[in-house]
Amino acid sequence: MSGQKVQRRRCVALALSVVSALAGSLILVPQATAAEPGTPVEQSVFLNTGAGAGIERPVLDGIKQSAEDQGIPLEEALNSFIERAESNADPSPDAQPDGSVDTSDVMVDDLTAGELEDIQAIAASEEISLEEAIDQYGWQDRFIEVAEELEASYPEEFSGAVKADDGAWFAFKRDAPEKAVELAAELPVTVEVVSHRGFSEADLAAAQQQAYAEVLAQRDVTNAISAYDVKGGEVTVEVQLQKAPTGRAARSAAARDLTPSLRGAARNIPVRVVVTDNASYEKQDGYIRGGGGLSIGCTSGFNLKKISGSTKRLGTAGHCTTVANQTYANHVTHGGSTSVKTVWSHQGSSGDLGYTTKGNKSSTRTFYQDYNKARYVDKRASMPAVGTKICKFGLTSGKTCSTVKYRNVNLDGLLHMVIMKGNKCQDGDSGGPWYYGGTAYGIHTGLTSYDGTNRCVFTPAYLFQNKGYDVWTR
Repeated sequence: MSGQKVQRRRCVALALSVVSALAGSLILVPQATAAEPGTPVEQSVFLNTGAGAGIERPVLDGIKQSAEDQGIPLEEALNSFIERAESNADPSPDAQPDGSVDTSDVMVDDLTAGELEDIQAIAASEEISLEEAIDQYGWQDRFIEVAEELEASYPEEFSGAVKADDGAWFAFKRDAPEKAVELAAELPVTVEVVSHRGFSEADLAAAQQQAYAEVLAQRDVTNAISAYDVKGGEVTVEVQLQKAPTGRAARSAAARDLTPSLRGAARNIPVRVVVTDNASYEKQDGYIRGGGGLSIGCTSGFNLKKISGSTKRLGTAGHCTTVANQTYANHVTHGGSTSVKTVWSHQGSSGDLGYTTKGNKSSTRTFYQDYNKARYVDKRASMPAVGTKICKFGLTSGKTCSTVKYRNVNLDGLLHMVIMKGNKCQDGDSGGPWYYGGTAYGIHTGLTSYDGTNRCVFTPAYLFQNKGYDVWTR
């Protein structure tokens, strides 16, 4: 057994003993409320804080050495390696059932070519080196797997997951389960596991829904956007009034009058109301033709397959399917177009989703991840964790990448939305895919102004399941 594995097992054993010792001793202390004598508080266990954490990538190390020896950028050496490996491979029809695509199936250690393409795009957008970007995002898929497994296994206890560049954070309503500590310890970064927050993320989401509904029901409110801070444990509702108050004092007074009085499981969760000049969002369906897509002025998303059958549909945003008939067109590399008919258009409890027929074309398990560049979808994610870095393609702004800022957001009657940190999305991008590597995350909706900043918004793709469909994967 390697020294790294021995150290990690010792770390897990120590963490489990600490978690066991903490059992029954922690509850949430409500914000701005002093703890009563003997009242337990949140406590954390930190994993992988010593040397040895990280992923061994011998092939990538060899590529780095080759780049250094040749005096060329790592990007150039990496892409050359992938091209050579791809030329020596002979993909079978089983591996590429819908024909060849532009993203190779080559693996570099644990990283797919698709992930490495996206990491290069992230490095360029954030103006950091490719090596730094690999260190920060090369373990993201494993983090998502752990977060989704914990949320699915402990829905009433899971208090959330957050990814940072150099670490991860997981929290639980009461004691952190032993399985959670074991899974978290497998991540190649420093991990904080918090016990006894006193509320789950489901409680946070319920508090947000209640606050949103109560505030939106007030007579003078025209629009509202609500989201919650997973790590901070606070709900914020931004409100636009029919007659905007002037001055800080007047706005503060209006916010106090609108602040809801939450009941039940949400009573210990702070709610902050902010009066703003703009609490709406902009649907990005302008009449711009970027090089293919939907003739209403949108970008198509992922192809869908009926869960209990073989029927295929073309998925996009709900506000992009408000017409009965339109035209879908491929990018110029593939060419061709077809008439499609709207089958379902929805804006509400399942976000902003819709789908059409596939016209006279055959459906594929591929999508355009950039102009004229196709890639296979291998899996579909659930609600992405805060801190997850993902990319989108839209016909107007092209391929851009950003970080999940808020999840389970309510805005303008749309529920379960995801707000990103960045704002590189424009008219014509609506309906386009949000993805990372071969994982489908969502369908682009538009641009919103929240916490003083314009941010991109999308609907998680898993919500197609509410209509009996899911993203068609390889």
